[in-house]
Amino acid sequence: MIAEVRTNQLFVTDIASKLEQVQALIAKVDIPVRQVLIEARIVEADDTFGRALGVKLGGSDLRGLQGGVPGYSVGGGNYLAFGNNYGSMLTQTSQGSLSQGGGQGGGQGAGQGGAQTGTFTDPSFVSLPANTSRLGLNPATFALSLFSPSANRFLNLELSALEAEGKGKIVSSPRVIVADQDKALIEQGEELPFQNATSSGATAVSFKKANLKLEVVPQITPEGNVILDVDVNKDSVGRTTPSGFAIDTKHAKTKVMVQNGGTVVIGGIYIQTEKNEVNKVPLLGDVPYLGNLFRNTARTVNKTELLIFITPKIIAEGSTTR
Repeated sequence: MIAEVRTNQLFVTDIASKLEQVQALIAKVDIPVRQVLIEARIVEADDTFGRALGVKLGGSDLRGLQGGVPGYSVGGGNYLAFGNNYGSMLTQTSQGSLSQGGGQGGGQGAGQGGAQTGTFTDPSFVSLPANTSRLGLNPATFALSLFSPSANRFLNLELSALEAEGKGKIVSSPRVIVADQDKALIEQGEELPFQNATSSGATAVSFKKANLKLEVVPQITPEGNVILDVDVNKDSVGRTTPSGFAIDTKHAKTKVMVQNGGTVVIGGIYIQTEKNEVNKVPLLGDVPYLGNLFRNTARTVNKTELLIFITPKIIAEGSTTR
């Protein structure tokens, strides 16, 4: 008996009966190895919703610029006014001239017995606009003003609101062909550098993979089913750390039997995050109905879902697979 490895031939010299036995044995064992096409589908779905509401209240009293006294008397020659612009309001002295008091608002005046001018840059006394830091967008605003007939007293109301909704889906579909009971590996991604300390105390640069990987070993059963020993990995680049980039990992490893051409879900992860935030003025923000003018609210809902599908297909002899 002589075996030729290069051409995969076997030369046997024996009696006729033995040659028939050898020929029958070769016919049983020398058969083409069947192959399996394995397709994985990794679906990542995101559903986000956010809502933010806020309010600003402001007021201006311009009577001090016209020779009057701004604010409201509380007795003892004292006056009460709301807002930040009254710290520098103008008052008329007994000599008929105008003087400027200190404060934050930035009101200005000049003149003696004549016309006065002033600028109020910040009339707000309640400022709780819509908190959109988690949404990353600018809210829409709607403003109303209530003023006296002489237009020297103003009350301002500004509402800010934002509602955002987003949906997204990422589908990754690696596929590979492998012979029965052999291991197949396919991956695609990138390697990220990071620094680590060596035994001598120095630093060295190492690399870590962030990739999409499918590793599988199929086994075809006599009934035509496929037993899969599968390892699926879906990594992505995460946040930045002092040592380098973090890796967000999605990994599933299992062994399952699937019908030829059938699809099975080997794993799934569902995450739902809800957050409600309320910022308010103490006491005033708790008043029914009216308290909405002294608080802002924000609500965010994030949903993420990960599903991993596996579909094996036994390839018939002579067929071409694309």
